[in-house]
Amino acid sequence: MKPTGHRPPRDVRPQAARFGLGRAVAAAPAMLGSLLLLMLASAALGRLARQLLPLGWVAGAAVLMTRVGEQMVLRAACGFHRPSPAQAAALKAAWSAALGVTGTDAGDVELYVQTARVPNAYAAGGRSVAVTSRVLEDYATGRLPAGQLVALLVHELGHHVTGATRPMLLVAWLTTPWRLTTRLLTNLSSTLAGRQCPRGALGAVVVGLAVAVIRTARHGQWMAGGVLVFVAVAAVLGPLANAAISRRSEYAADRFAADHGLALELAAALHALKGSGREAPRSLRRMWATHPSVDRRIAALLTANDRSSADRPAGGPKHERSTASASIRPSAVCQEVCQRASSTAVPSGSPPSTYPADLDL
Repeated sequence: MKPTGHRPPRDVRPQAARFGLGRAVAAAPAMLGSLLLLMLASAALGRLARQLLPLGWVAGAAVLMTRVGEQMVLRAACGFHRPSPAQAAALKAAWSAALGVTGTDAGDVELYVQTARVPNAYAAGGRSVAVTSRVLEDYATGRLPAGQLVALLVHELGHHVTGATRPMLLVAWLTTPWRLTTRLLTNLSSTLAGRQCPRGALGAVVVGLAVAVIRTARHGQWMAGGVLVFVAVAAVLGPLANAAISRRSEYAADRFAADHGLALELAAALHALKGSGREAPRSLRRMWATHPSVDRRIAALLTANDRSSADRPAGGPKHERSTASASIRPSAVCQEVCQRASSTAVPSGSPPSTYPADLDL
């Protein structure tokens, strides 16, 4: 999806290839593991099944790259559905404003609704955006102002512009055998170690791998030992790399919204979402988190808004903005919420003073 109209002061589109390639590379070990698992499974089957299993895996990936395939998967796996006439009417103004702000052709992206009690919005595949039914409820009752809804939609469109979500449906399919196998092994180790002791489950996995590597080494099976070591390292580094890229893609999508004059509105929306029960992950779990903490994102948005205001000469010409974006102004309530959030937005440690200058790992 490429914007066709107004461009923001800082164009984020050159980062698209980096995000897409980075997430694909991070998932490469899992995709290779899936291929190896399919080869092992097909070896135990008949000749016909031995050929059909890998071919079906590849054919499914090809289908996912089409518009129809994306629609089928999102409806079946994610519960996305087309907005009802009432929902479409409620979203029309905000969706049109978001498309107008970003200069996006309405035919390049499809809008869905997901039935859920938690307010959230998603970008999926190469051409899909969704909001939950709770977002529509909050918007209808006035708990979510129109400007904040537009900011959320522009943020999701920013994910498509930066290319962060484009390969993920394909990656999810290609890594399915690997993920199912690792989940099965994790559940098995959790059962053996006791469900109330997740650290014990992790220890059981580590000890099991260490014993397997030692046994293969003693029998001179260096290749098998190397494969086990690769599997262990990939199982840890792959998700860590993907999570790091995902966090940077969130900053990039936030910056995309800020570049279109919606920093305060998005910050207020994030502050409201934080109040809905979202908490930042603690300790080492932050390394596997796919989103930065809401506090850090709000801090970066406020910094971006301050810099944008400082860069605008007093009495001088303002940045060129589309007609739709010019009509979206941060409300007084939004500014007040952001002022309150800014006092607690930056936790102690090493908060980002602004958006990362280099989004490539």
